[in-house]
Amino acid sequence: MTRICSVIPAAGRGSRLGLDCPKILVPIEDNLTVWDVLRNSLAPVSERIHVVLAPSAMAQFSGLQTTVNGQFSVTTSAQAVPLGMGDAIFGAEPFWRDFETILIVWGDQVNLSAETLKQVAARTSVDKTMVLPLVECQTPYVQYDLTDGVLTHVRQSREGDAMDPVGFSDVGVFALSVPGLLDCWHQFVKKSAVGAQTNELNFLPFLPFLSHHCRWNLHTVIVSDPVEALGINTPEDLQITRERFARLKHHR
Repeated sequence: MTRICSVIPAAGRGSRLGLDCPKILVPIEDNLTVWDVLRNSLAPVSERIHVVLAPSAMAQFSGLQTTVNGQFSVTTSAQAVPLGMGDAIFGAEPFWRDFETILIVWGDQVNLSAETLKQVAARTSVDKTMVLPLVECQTPYVQYDLTDGVLTHVRQSREGDAMDPVGFSDVGVFALSVPGLLDCWHQFVKKSAVGAQTNELNFLPFLPFLSHHCRWNLHTVIVSDPVEALGINTPEDLQITRERFARLKHHR
């Protein structure tokens, strides 16, 4: 396993959830927030966890970022302007440039399993490698198209792309080798246009560019449980997640 820095783009707020706090600090159950879950899940595979926040969230997160457990540390930075996930990830490059792999995890993916993260970490490499966990879903929100081991396209419903009735989606986790990664991002930025609907330079189209144009080796991890793809974007998502954690706590 390579030296891993986990990067969490978490500049979103919980406004759509009806909560006045950074999304990453949304409570899942008593004394357990989204951040607590992500930190506990990522600590076993990470030397550092870096969280990218909105400037207004830095104060609320203060005191949580310096947690050190002998094996990992937590750092933060602010994304001054909300220009998309790619900007958040590569704007934080000074914090992960000295590692061999970055493990990118969306800031609301609390339903990930420890086994998925363990499998992803085990397949990382310092040599031009992308590890992508995928799960088969009905009418996926994001769909991945692969041909002969190459990721050719990522379809996004939020950008108006048509989805198949059943297809492979991600679980909000992406592991990328660090050497050469920033150069590939700069190449991608020069060639790419903003999204048709979001008007953002999206991160997900960078993945097929990395696979096809930069010849990154792709390793997929097939996830069996579609629940792992569930983030927290709506009050319904939050309720489902809270009920799931309550069931898990009951069976412990």
